[in-house]
Amino acid sequence: MPRLLCKRILGGLVFASLGLVSAVVPPVARAAHEPPLIPREVLFGNPEIIGVSLSPDGRRIAYLAPDQGVLNLWVRDLEGEAPPRVLTQQRSRPQRPAGWTPDGRYLISTRDTQGDENTVVVRIDPQSGDSVDLTPASGVKAEIEAVDRDVPNEIVVGLNDRDPRFHDLYALEIDSGKRRLLYRNTDDGREVSVEWVDGAWQPVLRSQVLADGGSAYELRLPGEKDWRPFLSFGFEDTMSASSVAGFTRDGQWLYGSLSTGEDLPRFVRWSREHLRTCGTTCQPELVHRSSTGGLGVSLNDIKTGEPTVLTEVDLRSRRVVLDPALQPDLNALTKVAGSKEFSIVDNDLKDRLWLVAIGSDQQGDEYWLWDRDQRQQRKLFSVQPRLDDYDLAPMESLDLKARDGRRLPAYLTRTPVAGKEPKPLVLLVHGGPWARDYWGLNPMHQLLANRGYHALSVNYRGSTGFGKAHLLAGEGEWYGRMQDDLVDAVNWAVAEGIADPDRLVIMGGSYGGYAALAGLTRDPRLFAAAVSQVGPSNLRTLLASFPPYWESARTITERMIGVGSVDLDAISPINHVDQIQRPLLLGHGANDPRVKLQESETIASAMEARGLPIDFVVFPDEGHGLANPRNSLAMIALVEAFLQQHIGGRAEPFGDVLKQSSMEWRLRSLPAP
Repeated sequence: MPRLLCKRILGGLVFASLGLVSAVVPPVARAAHEPPLIPREVLFGNPEIIGVSLSPDGRRIAYLAPDQGVLNLWVRDLEGEAPPRVLTQQRSRPQRPAGWTPDGRYLISTRDTQGDENTVVVRIDPQSGDSVDLTPASGVKAEIEAVDRDVPNEIVVGLNDRDPRFHDLYALEIDSGKRRLLYRNTDDGREVSVEWVDGAWQPVLRSQVLADGGSAYELRLPGEKDWRPFLSFGFEDTMSASSVAGFTRDGQWLYGSLSTGEDLPRFVRWSREHLRTCGTTCQPELVHRSSTGGLGVSLNDIKTGEPTVLTEVDLRSRRVVLDPALQPDLNALTKVAGSKEFSIVDNDLKDRLWLVAIGSDQQGDEYWLWDRDQRQQRKLFSVQPRLDDYDLAPMESLDLKARDGRRLPAYLTRTPVAGKEPKPLVLLVHGGPWARDYWGLNPMHQLLANRGYHALSVNYRGSTGFGKAHLLAGEGEWYGRMQDDLVDAVNWAVAEGIADPDRLVIMGGSYGGYAALAGLTRDPRLFAAAVSQVGPSNLRTLLASFPPYWESARTITERMIGVGSVDLDAISPINHVDQIQRPLLLGHGANDPRVKLQESETIASAMEARGLPIDFVVFPDEGHGLANPRNSLAMIALVEAFLQQHIGGRAEPFGDVLKQSSMEWRLRSLPAP
């Protein structure tokens, strides 16, 4: 696992969902030639292989692949003829990915109970498949905080078993399960960073959200007894991820990302020697000033842990090479990838072998092994080889403009269904809202395009990755300018002759689900229908039901929503049900700890009472999103049927997909399948 991890200080809502009676829109006349339907199973079913991890000695890979129709954990030797071995026996919910301990003795994975997000850390023997829970099996959320190859039999975990609001940090022995306390949370919401420095686990950094939404960092170097003030940020810079990432594994450099005084981030570092003497005026050394709003570490030196390659991301990504010695390897991989993009996802402890993923917007990822000594590449497998049988549509990168002139980075996938006339369009709204959409293979974009719809994703104000000003422009703008941006993007598509103004749908999950509900209540005549998954309908009840371990970040969340400056009732869709004129498809996981089921139940009940067209489905074994592919396929099938019913595209027949899921169809307006 990488040493330098940028820990977000936010909890957020980031989610790893005419007339009063809608008329059925008849399918438009079909062109003489249409692309074949891509089966749902190919786009959203189990991949052939995913979640790949290279063993520390470079001889094996662990990965997820189907066994009896459910994703399970497998191990495969990279040399020889030995067949792959399945280690787990999941038969309902898919197994989560696993990573190797630094000595290759065990695999470490996690699980929860039907989406409740109370994570359990699990040890798995790569030879026998024997599995042991290392943290409490229920009612506790475990977080893996640190791993270091100098102590391969230990990991640092955070547990909220003493107080559900706060995580205490423990060194956990992997073979025995014994743990010893490293840091007891002081009940003030501080987040503590523990790292292996000078031969011991050391609590070296701690941070706290302040009353105004800013943040303060304290430092305690190895050998020091007391914490001392180090850095402080105002709300704006805290929100834009000004933070301290951590020490290199040799303990000589402390890295961080700052946006103070600037719109875009800059990557900085402090030497340990400087930190010993600088007191509270520690000036960092500039490593790289980003030209885009998104900046992250993509590769570290295997010995020291110093960052060697950064990635800047705007609409597309580019590498920033800090260590020129890596340039020949990166040049060679660029040739292997051709017109596609690649990323280095893992390496062995000698840094001789790199596990590389290569993909594009029109092809699923391929995994390759790059031998740095031999200068040779070897293709291992494709994640979704069945996609190669179909022509996928390209994803266009767009720079749109909001009504006030703000830049709106967006992605458009046009349907290949023949005809120059404006087509139905589905606006896909990302969750978060402090997140973003990316360029690349997007299964939902491809499904919609294949079914006859254009798909549009917009990085509205409040999205991350496009600078501090773009992010902070979303403060207090739920139901306001954030929603205006979505409307402006749709109106652009209509004005350009791309979209049919009578066949527009808004769809999203989490915050995107909220935006879909807002689309029906705030702009009731613009959208022909909406699809909301795990979307909040009442901001008062949403804020009152946050998980206890989000309390430390409540101040930031409330300020971004606008608590104290906006009327929460006025921006809650549940209070505007009387404005709804168009149909709604509503989906929710019964165990969702972030957006409770009541958020969908209340608006579904209100719509039913008014005789409005509503389809409401609940998955009793899911949480904030659909982890089980059988449930995901059922929801996708409903989305297909719903869109065909209301804006007239194509749809794959249901078949048995609903019966194979746990779905409860509580309210129905669609014809029975």
